[in-house]
Amino acid sequence: MSKQDLLDLIDKAGKGSIEAAEAIAEGYFKGSFDGKKNLEKARKWASYAAKHGSEKAAEILAKLS
Repeated sequence: MSKQDLLDLIDKAGKGSIEAAEAIAEGYFKGSFDGKKNLEKARKWASYAAKHGSEKAAEILAKLS
């Protein structure tokens, strides 16, 4: 995933897209951005998406705990 893809997802998440926030959380969790995991950012985005009903994000949060 390119840096532009990430920026596009962040833009969509900022406009209220829970699916985008979920994708960001998953990307940071799996290390899809720059090939490096960032569990702190994964937790932040997963927490946001889970609060808004994302089951996938809730699963990521459970794995981070």
